Amino acid sequence: MDDDSDVFILDAPSPEPLGLSPIQGIPRSFENDDGKRFSFGNRCYIGYTVDPNRRIRQHNGGKEKGGAKKTDNRGPWDMVCIIHGFPNSVAALRFEWAWQNPEKSRVIKDLALKKVRKETPFAYRLRVACHLMNSRPFDRFALTFRWLLPLEELPFPEEILPPKHVLKKYGLIEKSASEVPSEKDGYVERGECRLCGEDIEKLSQLVRCPSAACAAHFHAKCLASHGLANDRCQLYPLDGKCPRCGRQYLWGDVIRDQRMVLKIDEAQADSSLKGLVPRASSL
Repeated sequence: MDDDSDVFILDAPSPEPLGLSPIQGIPRSFENDDGKRFSFGNRCYIGYTVDPNRRIRQHNGGKEKGGAKKTDNRGPWDMVCIIHGFPNSVAALRFEWAWQNPEKSRVIKDLALKKVRKETPFAYRLRVACHLMNSRPFDRFALTFRWLLPLEELPFPEEILPPKHVLKKYGLIEKSASEVPSEKDGYVERGECRLCGEDIEKLSQLVRCPSAACAAHFHAKCLASHGLANDRCQLYPLDGKCPRCGRQYLWGDVIRDQRMVLKIDEAQADSSLKGLVPRASSL
């Protein structure tokens, strides 16, 4: 699983209007607050990155600093929002291309989306993103829509809200506060799947109930099949009930927990603790 693939949208603020005061206190970028910001301009740029801080510096630095041709000498740019939580970089890049080219994308080209009168370029791109998040295969990903500049938030279009399992968050992506347990009592064995009874041989095969009070272990494919019940047209459910405790869960929460477990294992320096499962209470 790859939670580091982000698709973002840049906006170039309008120049200061004559006789009008700027909006105070809104940063131009993550790392540079000059104390003022103006309304959205007419330029938007959609891109892909694994490092938002570095990418915004590149775009504002021009082509010589690694920025794109389309953003060169047209800034300053602000990274207003990002969509993250794609299962891999390929999925994120496909979303990026469809967001850039809605009239060509097989996913939504039949909708013939056009910018309507008085709709800003940014509002139009936000509407396109909402359509994409509601279209297959993106409608089943555990995505997060994050407003990096919360004061620039626009309401999602009423006619096409993001799916209920897509999280909405604000501010910068912070490194997880979860510590890597250094003692064996901070871990449990993978054990056996509570559905099929077979051993879970690899950590990458394991998912668990999101409830810390339960945290029952399952094969990912077993829990997915259980959640799908009679719907065999999909690979995994959007939600379900834990077969052990009966708690309702969102599949996105199950996958987010799995990603955290795998990241902790990747960061574990003690080879004797590799492949073990951190206790749910330690995350």
